[in-house]
Amino acid sequence: MLLVVLSVPQPFTRIVSAASDPCATPANPIACENSKPGSAQSGWDLPDGLGSATIEGFAADISVNVGDRVAFKVNTNASAYRIDIYRLGYYGGLGARKIATVRPTAPLPQMQPPCAFDTNTRLTDCGNWLESASWMVPVGAVSGVYIGKLVREDGTAGVNHIIFVVRNDLSQSDLLFQTSDATWQAYNRYGGYSFYYPSTSSRAYKVSYSRPFITRDCCDETFFFSAEYPMLRWLEANGYDVSYFTGVDTARRGGQLRQHRVFLSVGHDEYVSGEQRANIEAAGIHLAFFSGNELFWKTRWEPSLDGNPYGTLVSYKETYASAKIDPSPSWTGTWRDPRFSPPSDGGRPENALTGTLYTVNCCQSEADQNFSIQVPEPFGKFRLWRDTSVAALAAGTTAVFPPGTLGYEWDEDIDNGARPAGLAQLSSATYNVGQRLIDYGNTSSPGPATHHLTLYRQSNGALVFGAGTIRWAWGLDATHDYPNPPVDIRMQQATVNLFADMGVQPASIQPGLVPAMISGDAASPASTIDPPTSAFGLQQPATITGSAADFGGGLVAGIEVSVDGGATWHPVSGWAPGQSRWTHTWTPAHAGTVTIKTRAVDDSANLEVPGAGITVTVASRPCPCSIWSANTVPAVASSGDTSANELGLKFRTDTGGFITAVRFYKGAANIGQHVGHLWTNGGTLLGTVTFSNETASGWQQADFSSPIPVSAGQTYVVSYFAPGGGYSQDTVYFASAGVASSPLFALAANVDGANGVYRYGSSGYPSLAGYASSNYWVDVVFTSAAPPPPPPTGVSATAISSTQINVAWQASTGASGYRVERSGDGTNWTTAGTTAGATTFSNTGLTPSTTYRYRIIATSANGDSGPSAIATA
Repeated sequence: MLLVVLSVPQPFTRIVSAASDPCATPANPIACENSKPGSAQSGWDLPDGLGSATIEGFAADISVNVGDRVAFKVNTNASAYRIDIYRLGYYGGLGARKIATVRPTAPLPQMQPPCAFDTNTRLTDCGNWLESASWMVPVGAVSGVYIGKLVREDGTAGVNHIIFVVRNDLSQSDLLFQTSDATWQAYNRYGGYSFYYPSTSSRAYKVSYSRPFITRDCCDETFFFSAEYPMLRWLEANGYDVSYFTGVDTARRGGQLRQHRVFLSVGHDEYVSGEQRANIEAAGIHLAFFSGNELFWKTRWEPSLDGNPYGTLVSYKETYASAKIDPSPSWTGTWRDPRFSPPSDGGRPENALTGTLYTVNCCQSEADQNFSIQVPEPFGKFRLWRDTSVAALAAGTTAVFPPGTLGYEWDEDIDNGARPAGLAQLSSATYNVGQRLIDYGNTSSPGPATHHLTLYRQSNGALVFGAGTIRWAWGLDATHDYPNPPVDIRMQQATVNLFADMGVQPASIQPGLVPAMISGDAASPASTIDPPTSAFGLQQPATITGSAADFGGGLVAGIEVSVDGGATWHPVSGWAPGQSRWTHTWTPAHAGTVTIKTRAVDDSANLEVPGAGITVTVASRPCPCSIWSANTVPAVASSGDTSANELGLKFRTDTGGFITAVRFYKGAANIGQHVGHLWTNGGTLLGTVTFSNETASGWQQADFSSPIPVSAGQTYVVSYFAPGGGYSQDTVYFASAGVASSPLFALAANVDGANGVYRYGSSGYPSLAGYASSNYWVDVVFTSAAPPPPPPTGVSATAISSTQINVAWQASTGASGYRVERSGDGTNWTTAGTTAGATTFSNTGLTPSTTYRYRIIATSANGDSGPSAIATA
């Protein structure tokens, strides 16, 4: 695909004192390099972006330091060819500059041996190819993304690209641009397999860096020239001091990140190894994630065939399997998936680092790839939008950026327990999308999704910006492998503003843009909580209110509340930018004394240190009680599964007591005879009960014949058998949190193994982890004190003589004695006698020819039962 240029190349406007000579000492290497004559795109690019299969190759290492040698391996039947080395940049809009020409040193034609192939992992590794040529990178070369253009010279047409990065390991440039090379390889189908191709079930588990790229041919939206190239062009057009790194380098040379001010993740940074993420987190510098679907799949490294320790990228995508199938202890599913960690090392949602996490998939429709970033008027007042028209929006209006800038896959700000402290939202756009992820990585469904640009500060004060979209760079430069509207000066200026707040200035700036100053606001905002006007009750929704204001010249950009004394924090449920008042709806989960705190963050990401807060008392609720109320219903009342399953829930109590009944929510498709069970976590059956008199749908309850004692802090499993399927199921319900409904607690996933458990095909202990930590809506009835015994059954009355009647009955569980009551008319009852446990009673001295009615009351220290059925003699 040809690169599409929809705007006139913009000349430089110098803003530094050395403007007359960009190469004067002290030189900015990027400004100096881009002042040199560029090369026409027709010379350095490929026709329609497609390479020839008659000449193809790769660099033996994806990156090389200045002053070192990069080796090329080429497979071709050409009798003559050359490799033209180009550095990609702006160069007055031409996009690249020719640096050198390299001739092959291997005898020609050089037909390489077939690449090695592993049938178990579908790994194609061309490391067995022989070297064809090399280039000694000059010591004075400027770090950048380079291409070696393979050009046949034997009379047969044929060109191709080899892409690689030239590093400068001593550089202390302001910006460090990391390429998304792991994603390029993940989608690279060379050899017939990728992490996606030919299908989900037959994909590769390992992909090699020792392969030619054909990613641009099949999947151009995931390759460098889609979202990374326009960012590179814009940075260099404005003379930003930037050097370049690969994702491999972030993993193997992570200490070098600390030599720079700002780390950039750009484009489709979907595949990230454990070392890579750890090095980013430990860098302590500003982080700018101009990326979407970022850090989604966790990967690991293995050596390639030619000995490169970082030459093979591994991802078994274990989330798809819902099982630990990678033979390594390392987890290689999605970063957020906690189901098998520990002992593996997953379960670390990506928003803990980037601020947002991927939810919106592409490609259900054309519209799904052409959403726009939006900034409603109140958000436009934040300092990110200074010196743009967004800052002057009329009340009630919204700035809409070019179609495609939000896409083609994008993120949301999710309150999942991993949200960074003081995360500020700087924009807001809600769309109904065709595919929104609803679990750890397997399942998407249509629904609304809301995008936000976000900003927060790390504990050391370094900023972290999250664009939450792959195509932010489309608003910066319009030359890339996809048609789209022209650039947006508002997005360009916002990027200038962001970098300024990170302490980075351009050496030159394009027309229409203005230099920005670093934020001088170091004062945190302040928030207050109003005294409560009503009492708080367990499991009773309550409203907390308060105020927030900024005193450092900025604006409040977010408010968070803690209802556990500062242990955890959540965005308040009722607040919008520009408002001084806030509200928060809270449903207390624990009885007793609770400390409520708040903290506010401003648009410079200054976070308030919370004060003492207020202390309230939450009244306990009466039991018998359950985890969910009768008004709580599942999102999916009946799943589409029609097979027989035992569905279960793991729970604990915070006080000893008794389970008296099993509950489950019944959807209309959940048919058949249902049987409830209570188990220990090890699978020992404690009780069984059969449901009767069920309604067509809604909550169902069946009481055990006698209460079952449970101990505080122990894990139990309650389950029921659904012979016809159709059970309720809400996925990822327990993924990041359980349900606290004191004295009952439904456990979060991995507190004590999986939660949401099942057994397939037959009734029995549900030992299997349910799909994506699903809630199957099974519940119990709990009481802290043993209930009274049930009424006696089997009551009979037999006349022995004209003055004596013997009464008998079946024993009641838990009864310590019985009271025999007698009535002549069935209305007025008197006590005829008591027993200390015997289940018979002889009533003497009666009036002959008189009818007597008898009923039995079971007695115990926990109270009396209701009356039994009446027997007459």
